[in-house]
Amino acid sequence: MELRGRAFALYGRFSPGARDRLQKAVTAGGGSVARDLTSRSQMLVVGALASSLIENGALGARIASARDHGVRVIAERVFRLELGGEAEGDAPTLPLATALAGTGLSRADVELLAAFDLVTIAQDQCRFGDRAVLRAADEILAGGRSRTDVVRILSRARDIAPVGRRKIVLTPSGEAALQWDQGLTSLEGQGLLAFDDPHPTIDDLFERASIAEAQGDLDEAARLYDQCGRADRSDPVAPYNYANIRLAKGDHRHAVMGYQRALARDPGFVEARYNLAQALEALGKTAEAALELDRVLEVDPTNADALFNLAQLQMRAGALKSACELYNRYLAMAPAEEWAAIARKAVAYCSAQLARSWQAGPN
Repeated sequence: MELRGRAFALYGRFSPGARDRLQKAVTAGGGSVARDLTSRSQMLVVGALASSLIENGALGARIASARDHGVRVIAERVFRLELGGEAEGDAPTLPLATALAGTGLSRADVELLAAFDLVTIAQDQCRFGDRAVLRAADEILAGGRSRTDVVRILSRARDIAPVGRRKIVLTPSGEAALQWDQGLTSLEGQGLLAFDDPHPTIDDLFERASIAEAQGDLDEAARLYDQCGRADRSDPVAPYNYANIRLAKGDHRHAVMGYQRALARDPGFVEARYNLAQALEALGKTAEAALELDRVLEVDPTNADALFNLAQLQMRAGALKSACELYNRYLAMAPAEEWAAIARKAVAYCSAQLARSWQAGPN
């Protein structure tokens, strides 16, 4: 796997010691690592123990965002194998629609299972062996269990019995078990217990913060992101997430501080710089906000939001020629009609004001 110059998001809790090993391998190969998905991410790696992020929607949102932006989603184990130059098994050749026929599963469900290396999908195809996994997932859901349970049960079954003739069943009490010719083997136990480690790792803190944020407990999420950012002073994502919460709550001063911490750790973090400009503008520091938007456009000249916002700031500051040029650059990117209409009116206004100024000439 080519690593040099590539950005990887290692999301969620990983197997003990795995995050450190993977991060060292990536950075040694010239790549970079973040704890969450950013605009620079070229791969989203999902930790093997990230199932706690399923029910609150955090993991599903990351996978959907990755799909929409053409970012590959890969399970921890598959990433580890590819880093080591090991090939996977059979290539997916079964149409996904065929494998899903007769089940109530969605494409999002399949993507979730793939994120934990329970199935393999590529170009709307899966492996023939994945059909049985999908049917088992459908039966577990039909038995009243959650998607988190589905992932944990299927993962536990794979670890206990990677090969052999068996079937996952739910007992009358709702317990998951493997059904063999000789009887049943319980799957419940430590692998399904709630996490209550009194000495959490940074991964645990980040996961708790993500869950709190998804559940709307923003103060707790901000506290945990701040704690995570202070514990790992190389990570820009935790202070960025902390600042986003502060910005949403109108605490612009602390938002600025959070974004500045993120940028001190990663000066190329475009999202942090763009949001810093928003926080600065809210504090009335428009010149500083414009400077940050200029820096965003230096890194990403096609950032439509930065173009529009900078044009707005320049127009309010009376820099009409610059504003007109920025609006025209924005319009050349074919934005949504609602925003294009605003930009066209602004261009007309700036042009008219400039024309009057030229006609009036020097006093």
